[in-house]
Amino acid sequence: MNGRGVLRTIQALAVIGLFWAAAVWGADRVSLSVTNLTAFEWDLLVAQDRKFFEREGLDVKITYMAPPLVINALIAGEVNIAKSGTHFGVIAASRGADVKIIAAGLYGFPYDLISRPEFKSLADLKGQKIIGATLASVITVIFKDAMARQGIGPSDYTMLFVGGSAERYQALKSGQVAASVAEAPPFNFHAIDGGERALLRYSHVIKNLQYLSYFTTGKLATTQGLVLARFVGAVSQAQRWLNEPGNEAQAIQILASHLKIDERTAVRTYRYLIAEDKAYRGAGKIDGAGLAEVIRLLADYEMIAKRERWESLVGSSFLP
Repeated sequence: MNGRGVLRTIQALAVIGLFWAAAVWGADRVSLSVTNLTAFEWDLLVAQDRKFFEREGLDVKITYMAPPLVINALIAGEVNIAKSGTHFGVIAASRGADVKIIAAGLYGFPYDLISRPEFKSLADLKGQKIIGATLASVITVIFKDAMARQGIGPSDYTMLFVGGSAERYQALKSGQVAASVAEAPPFNFHAIDGGERALLRYSHVIKNLQYLSYFTTGKLATTQGLVLARFVGAVSQAQRWLNEPGNEAQAIQILASHLKIDERTAVRTYRYLIAEDKAYRGAGKIDGAGLAEVIRLLADYEMIAKRERWESLVGSSFLP
């Protein structure tokens, strides 16, 4: 047997050993807090349905909750992993919380800036009312940054604030505002189909951003490193699986089933999020430039006191 054959045999025995251990001792349990279920959790849905977690000997319990609560649940010890907006974890860490990044959950910024049809450019939004998430939201910060690049400052428009994409979409649809700072699938599709305009696709101007991340605590990264590594491995497999064009039909079916959406919307979401924006392009690997950009945005808009090195936010054993 040559060297490659020996390696394959060892790998096969390792997999058999993992399944045997799971059968005898039971799978390792992982508790995970996640923002309310959207297409941004596609990798988790695949990891569950395609049994990538199971193959790693993991029993993963997912609890969905409002975005600000996801990191808080981790800090409080209610879960041992959180998938959240990277900015939530960076802000918590800047305030002294024991929070570390172990993998990327979504790359880029897959949103559209949606306006009423009479507006043709960002400059046309001067003097208009624009709906955002919250003042302290990275979505609002990214919008302000995009406008500033066009020489349009915060005093040139009026911002109102509501919750998520659904609420922003309703405010725009009702005619109360000129534009919504960011709409993700399927709300951007609904708006465009209803005659509104995609004034800006953020992915065309933002090339590096680790928008979502998987977090744990520094203590758990040390004491449960092997379990966390297997979790990251399963997520990485799921993201790589989503990147394979041959899996498109199955991926669409998984999303439609879990989100209870029609197949046409699921197809459009696949093309927007995966085929075009490459939202899982890094297959879970830490994107240093993408983390640095999140930190830059938060520091420039005074949501954190100073710029930290992105490496300081990552569990050391999970650095590339």
